Amino acid sequence: MDTTETIPTWGYKADGSAKIFDLAPSAALPEGWSASPTVITDPALATADALTMRATGLTFARAVEEPASEPSAVDELLAALTEIDRLKAVIETGSAENERLIAEIDAAEAALGDASAAMADLRDSLAKAHEDGRVNAAERDAAKAAVEALTADLAKAQADLAEATKPKPATAAKAK
Repeated sequence: MDTTETIPTWGYKADGSAKIFDLAPSAALPEGWSASPTVITDPALATADALTMRATGLTFARAVEEPASEPSAVDELLAALTEIDRLKAVIETGSAENERLIAEIDAAEAALGDASAAMADLRDSLAKAHEDGRVNAAERDAAKAAVEALTADLAKAQADLAEATKPKPATAAKAK
């Protein structure tokens, strides 16, 4: 089996694409390709391979003595490690988003609790003023209507929060 000595070399484009070129020693990458992932200006465009290369600073260039069409165990291991790194980044991003949403929900629940307490205080104050005779019937009825409207708004907000925070069914990941 004839084998030509080549060096697998990563090439990167600014659009985020990355590719391995089998280059003869001292051969340059094709025009438009760079040896460094730093040409990728938007990390959202970078492939997992490119991000791993940028993070590790490794070039993974090595002489190959087996035919380029047959991936070696090292290539398969590197591909698996790259995928693991990509999935870890996805999980970390999702976890951070979940923490942000939990904080937002906690703040909304605290605000609803504060509003509920304020309404209870208003109701008690209104009842006390009525008992003391400081409120006439028209004022009492207007205040009672306002309390009832606020109670309805609070109940709707609590129902909306419950609906927004109930668990959603898992969805299958979209194929790229």
